[in-house]
Order: sequence, then C-alpha cells, then structure tokens
Amino acid sequence: MPQTSSTQNLISTLVVSLNIAPAQVLRGNNALTQAGEAIAGFGQRPIIIGGDRTLPLTIQALQPILECHQLQYSQASYGADCSETSLTALRQAVSSHNADFIIGTGGGKALDAAKLIAYQCHLPIVTIPTSGATCAAWTALSNVYSPEGAFLYDVSLARCPDLLILDYNLIQTAPQRLLVAGIGDAIAKWYEASVSSGHSEQTFMIAAVQQARVLRDILLQKSLTALQDNGGETWREVVDGTVLLAGVIGGIGGAQCRTVAAHAVHNGLTH
Repeated sequence: MPQTSSTQNLISTLVVSLNIAPAQVLRGNNALTQAGEAIAGFGQRPIIIGGDRTLPLTIQALQPILECHQLQYSQASYGADCSETSLTALRQAVSSHNADFIIGTGGGKALDAAKLIAYQCHLPIVTIPTSGATCAAWTALSNVYSPEGAFLYDVSLARCPDLLILDYNLIQTAPQRLLVAGIGDAIAKWYEASVSSGHSEQTFMIAAVQQARVLRDILLQKSLTALQDNGGETWREVVDGTVLLAGVIGGIGGAQCRTVAAHAVHNGLTH
C-alpha cells in the first residue's frame, strides 16, 4: 500500500532514541586494577549486585580499589533469577545502604538485575561481566523472569551502562562452556538479524545486519583456536566479539534484530 503524505510526515517526524553503547569501556588484562578512578567518579557509596558465586570473586578483586578510594560499599545477591521478587529486595538494599551508584557483576541475569535496579533507582551503573556468555554488560535491556525461571518480559532501559569493565583475567576464570554458549548466542544474531531485517532499507538496520554477518564470520574463523588457547590473543578477540560486538548489534538494530526464532525458542523453553 503506498504511503500517504500524512503517513510520510508522521514517519519523518518520529524521534527514535538509540542506546548503542556504554559511555565508557575499559578492557584488558587486569582492567579492574586500573579502573579505580573511573569507578570512584560515580560516587562514594556503591552497592555491588551479583550472584552468590560471582560476588566473592569480583569483590576480592574490587576490594583494594574500593578501599584505596575510600568507597563505602555494600553487596547484595540477586538470588536465583532477575525476578520481581528479587528486584523488590534489591531496591530495599539500595535504599538501606543509601547507595549513589550500582556495580553489577556476573552473568546475564545478574547484570540484567543490576541494570534494571539502576534504571528504577535513577543511579549510574558500572557493569563487570564474569564470563563471555552474553552481551548483557553492554546493552540497554533487562529480561525479567518468574521466581521459577520462566521468562516474563523485557524492559528497554534509558541508556546503556555508564561504564563497562571487561577484565580478561576475570573472564578467564569462568568455565569454558560459558564462552561456548556466548559464541552460539552471538552467531545466532546473524540468523535473527538477517531474517527479521535483512531486506530493510533503513541505514541502521543495514548496519546491524552487516555487523552481525561480520561477527558471525569472526567467530566461525576464530572460535576453535580461541577455545584451545584460553587467555591467548585469539581468545581475547572472541571474548570481545561475544561481550562487546554482539552488544553493538543490539544497540544499532534494537528489537528488530532479535524478535525472531532464537529468542522466542529460548523464552518458550523457560516455561
């Protein structure tokens, strides 16, 4: 159906908010040990949100930095899932500590919980991924689950994280299967983007689809070598792909690059 002049005018006047990338990304070996000033720039009373397994690991690395900058920190576990029940408890923890910024650490659900709490409490957010399994540390999106782990809905956030710290030494401590999962998730972005938006003529959709293709090719070429050389140069490049570049695709393409089979199958399997 041809567009009327009124429809064309409406399209031309739409204002679209693009949340493409974190305000700052620090990446490298032992990046955490060099991030003190950047972290301290957000406030004096951070609350560190993560999972029961990843919190002790990250706090061990963070504690000297926090103490050096005299930051009064607290910690809170998100529980088993990023659920409404856990979010309520986390908001109470933020209020009790009088936190002025959030540090989120862990995998996808932990980071989703931390980002959503920061959004709801209007606080800055620092994300510290502990594996290469997802791009959650990058994106302006959080998924919410039931206490039993069933996907309920997602929340588009006002912005990407204020600071992302990708510490390769920290990522290297994660089981290799998590990076394998991240590789699969990142490769799937090409198939989702090409199916949902492959014929789009919009500039940003074209860019997102082509970026997904580039990421697919990088991972198909380098993943086997990376998995055989944990911590090596190729391994770091693959981690950059699963944690960072995969997030770029979602930032540029948005929901139009993920609303097809892969996400739908995952969400359905959680029920």
